[in-house]
Amino acid sequence: MIDTITHFFNTLALIAGSPQLLFIVFMISFSLKVGFLAYLAHRTLQSETSPLPIYFLILVLLSSLVYDIAWLLTPFSHYIDFRLYNTFLRLAWAFTIMLYQALALFLESLTCQKNSLTTLSQKIFLTISSALFTCYIMIAIIDINCASFSEKHWLEMTLCSLTSIYCLFFLMLPSVLITVNKLRASSMPRILKKQIKLFILGIILPLWSSDFIQIISLFISPLEEWINTNYIFVNLSNILITYAVFYSMRRIMGLRFLNLKDKIQSTIDINFIDNFKIILTRLSHISNEQELNHVSQEFFKETFDVPFSKINLYMRSSQPSDQKIVYTPSQNQIISLVETFLTTHKDTICQELRINKIMIYDEVAFSNFYEQHPTRTYILNFLNMINADIFLPIYEKEQLIAYVIIERDARPTLFYSEIEHDEMLIFASYLGNIINLLKKQNIDTLIAQEKELNEELYRKHQEINQYKESIRSFVRSPQQKNIGVLFYKNRLFTFGNQAAKEMLKVNLNTQQGHPVARACKLLAQQVEEYKAPQTGKTTDADGNMLILSGVPNLESNNIIITISYPDISDILKNQIEKLQDPSERDYLLYLETTKSGKLINQLIPGAGELFLNFKIELLKTALSKKALLLSMPEQDLPATVELLHHISLRETLYTITLQAPCKNVDVAIKLFGINPIFGVTPIERPLLEQLHDTGTLLIKNVHFLDNETQKYLAEFIRYGLFRTFKGDRKESSNVRVICSTDQNLASLAQDGLFSLELFNQLKATTLTMPPLATLSQEELESVAQGFTQQELKSSTFKDILTLTDKDKSKLNSQRPTSLHELQKRVRYILEHKSQHPEINAQTQFNPAYGEHNAELTAIARLGKNALKNQQAMTLLWSTFKNQNQIATFLGVNRSSVNRRCKAYNLIIS
Repeated sequence: MIDTITHFFNTLALIAGSPQLLFIVFMISFSLKVGFLAYLAHRTLQSETSPLPIYFLILVLLSSLVYDIAWLLTPFSHYIDFRLYNTFLRLAWAFTIMLYQALALFLESLTCQKNSLTTLSQKIFLTISSALFTCYIMIAIIDINCASFSEKHWLEMTLCSLTSIYCLFFLMLPSVLITVNKLRASSMPRILKKQIKLFILGIILPLWSSDFIQIISLFISPLEEWINTNYIFVNLSNILITYAVFYSMRRIMGLRFLNLKDKIQSTIDINFIDNFKIILTRLSHISNEQELNHVSQEFFKETFDVPFSKINLYMRSSQPSDQKIVYTPSQNQIISLVETFLTTHKDTICQELRINKIMIYDEVAFSNFYEQHPTRTYILNFLNMINADIFLPIYEKEQLIAYVIIERDARPTLFYSEIEHDEMLIFASYLGNIINLLKKQNIDTLIAQEKELNEELYRKHQEINQYKESIRSFVRSPQQKNIGVLFYKNRLFTFGNQAAKEMLKVNLNTQQGHPVARACKLLAQQVEEYKAPQTGKTTDADGNMLILSGVPNLESNNIIITISYPDISDILKNQIEKLQDPSERDYLLYLETTKSGKLINQLIPGAGELFLNFKIELLKTALSKKALLLSMPEQDLPATVELLHHISLRETLYTITLQAPCKNVDVAIKLFGINPIFGVTPIERPLLEQLHDTGTLLIKNVHFLDNETQKYLAEFIRYGLFRTFKGDRKESSNVRVICSTDQNLASLAQDGLFSLELFNQLKATTLTMPPLATLSQEELESVAQGFTQQELKSSTFKDILTLTDKDKSKLNSQRPTSLHELQKRVRYILEHKSQHPEINAQTQFNPAYGEHNAELTAIARLGKNALKNQQAMTLLWSTFKNQNQIATFLGVNRSSVNRRCKAYNLIIS
């Protein structure tokens, strides 16, 4: 193992010290420098005036290229003439002096505003460097015939050592110390300070350290032998230096190096669009200046990580005093300074803002450092006066209507990049439009109108879905398109074709008590009696409606009955006359053909005039998402609300039951939360936030709410935005609100005992169930008969277990107060009739209609799909404790229930 590791490191050292790697490393370094040199030359030629440091940097790169060429020739020194190789070595030493001299001049020139270097030290160093450079050039010319290293004069070797010491300690080190001392000056732009720090730490320090180690090797023999005979150190040091130069120059170039870029560069923030969508949503809900200021602070905080306390929005002309931003004395002073400056420098500043669109202190200071301009000087003085990092003007039709000020040192270690500059301008453009709306229109009205349009769009969308579902119900399978034929003669039925037999699936002559047989016989008797065509209806084995049409056949002395599935006219013609508004015939069709309509018919069976129109209103309300006020008996409320919640396809139904007038703010805090300034920490999020997009909120006895909470609720219903209790912040919420009451809210509002605002919102969508006392006897009996059909799961004894005239008369004389009570009475009558042993053994009542538990109702609607839901099956088992009853409840086989109970580890009895 040790030998393997030793061999690995020896191999690695061999590769690191190979001449091939030396060539590759210096070739990469050479290519990068050539590319950067070409870029600088191109920018210099394009610019009318170039700063002095750029010429020094070009000289640095040229000198470094000569240095790299000498190293590139080193691996091939045994294959070329030594005199040529030695000449390049001497040129490399000469240009090393030029490299350090240009580097020192470049570093000091960065901190000079004028394009001149006239200090005494610089003149001395330039003289010495020029003399040394000339010495190496002369040696290369005079001693050009030197054939080996051993023939070199000792003065040349000494000169190389002195050159290294001179470049590192006398030339480079003082320039670095002078520059670092200048960095402490507060007047120097922050961008320039950052550039110089990166340049010293990322470029000069690695280069200086590498050469320093080579100087030390001159005085330490083992180290000198290792460095001079092995390329490991050269390769590793050059790799590190190349990476450091590349990384540092990339960052420096992003900081507007030598004004080669107009703005600070940075990478694109891919999360900006997602964050900005949220801000746009908040902007769409703005109704006053205070909210606008708060949203602006949130935008700069979330997008640019600027503290809230450092951001302020200032409006130049405000709305009425109850909506305007309240400024502190220091902010009022800033407003005065800004207005004075904009007035006194209107022309120059307006022109500058049209060009740059935003004032960023660091950008202006850096631009003005090398190229001073009176306008930029004015702007710097202005930003200093208001202590601002950023002055962001907001325009509407080229008129300055507001501005955002970010205070100095809001981000002390970061600069504002070009991308952030563009993101601020995008926000400012949206802000200008919102401010214009706040000034010229009532934003509250616009928000209310937008909410109404959204609700109307949702209702239309739901209506279209109902229409599509209704049309699909008439697009039948080939079997449903067939028409069955029956013949009736001498009190006997005869199937005229195969379709009739498949549609009825009943022996009409032997099963005379079956509802289908009774319907067919009644129709035949009516045709026989009146000698005229008659129509009727029944249902097939799957519960689908069948239309029966009978005509007398006088030639054969029999009656012909046709059987077909209904079309639109068959559904409408018997009930359309009962509609109060004939234009609502579409909803009549939806009641009979869509799932939502069938659920409503299941809740309220019967087709009398009052309840038919009520069911249509209930369906229209279910297809909307407007706030709703229900006025109906307490016992019917849970089932109705559960139905509305189910049709709305919402997930969570939350109920608040008020038993007495509210005497505290607990309900308000639960609904809307509370302003943190009061020091109250809610246990959970506001209810309107929790139920957003997924929930229905039922408030029973809404008249018991306190007046303030009623006003907050009215505001939410009108605008779709809820305000934090005792606060100003608004949040959007898409919660379906349903309220119930047994009081006359109109009278309470007139007497000042109920909020007029909430009453006006609720009265727009109020649903009142017709009292059973107002129903005609025929309609009441129709509803009771519908409950009878629902209660009986099996049709074996439906002809026996039915309501007699005596039962109906008793229900009519002692009318129940609610549908729930009527259903219970019907169930009681049927259970009493089923006490006969034979009937009781074979009669199954449908438990789905005897329960008013919201969870069981929802499970009943799932049907056989509930078998796949472990939570639903667990609830059914805990309720019924019997597999047969569960199977009856879901309308499935007991074996299916048994398999699921085993799979879910439920106790089997």
